[in-house]
Amino acid sequence: MIKFFRHIRQSLIRENRFSKYLLYAVGEIFLVVIGILIALSINSWNDRKKLKAQELTYLKNLKTDLQAQIGLFDIYIACEDIILKQSEDVVRHYEINQGFHNMDSIFAKLNDLTVRWTFSNANTTLMEMINSGQINLISNESLKGDLLAFNQSIEIFATNTQNNNTNLIDRLTVPNLISNTAYASHGYSSSMLEMFKKFYLFDFIRVNDTELSAISSEVINQPEIRLELINKVAFRNTMASMQKKGNESLKILAEEILEKVETEIINN
Repeated sequence: MIKFFRHIRQSLIRENRFSKYLLYAVGEIFLVVIGILIALSINSWNDRKKLKAQELTYLKNLKTDLQAQIGLFDIYIACEDIILKQSEDVVRHYEINQGFHNMDSIFAKLNDLTVRWTFSNANTTLMEMINSGQINLISNESLKGDLLAFNQSIEIFATNTQNNNTNLIDRLTVPNLISNTAYASHGYSSSMLEMFKKFYLFDFIRVNDTELSAISSEVINQPEIRLELINKVAFRNTMASMQKKGNESLKILAEEILEKVETEIINN
């Protein structure tokens, strides 16, 4: 093809047909430009195709992560429900018995209040996309904004949960419960033990000493300890209520974003 065009040029020059040669040259340049534009268009199309494929991969991974996070929210909410129920039962028992008396059925419920759950962020794909700048592959600007806002909400909630667990439960509440209740002889309730199976595989030792319940009842009914303990039971209820509401709100948000991600996958 190149030899063919070269032959035409040489013929026009030999025949001194300059005007036709000029017209031909312009046409040849035009063809070259068209060829370049077509090549660029093909490259651009290929690049867009690759980016779309990357976006679809990320969307599918986001879907998997969101489904996992929603599953974790369900577990966290169920955990807080146990704490709420146990603390309410303790308060009700306290009111009926006018103090910490007849405690054999209540000690395990008190012990459950020493448990708290560390929040886990399952959205590894989203964090990776944000940190690497690949979040810009999400072509739907509304969805991208929702994902960024969701990540921020998750980070804030995770930080607050960690601070609450460490400062308000581990340091403030748990020591009093462990020190004064019959933890060694009663352990945790059956509902809490079932919840543990979702996370851990380990055994709990129970001390065979029937006097521990009587000793604990005597100790926790001393005025100062009684006051501190019932206050911490009520406080533990408040913390569980706050954590449950936070998990429920984030779960709703995750479900809304999951629906949008699924729609984007279909549209891609």
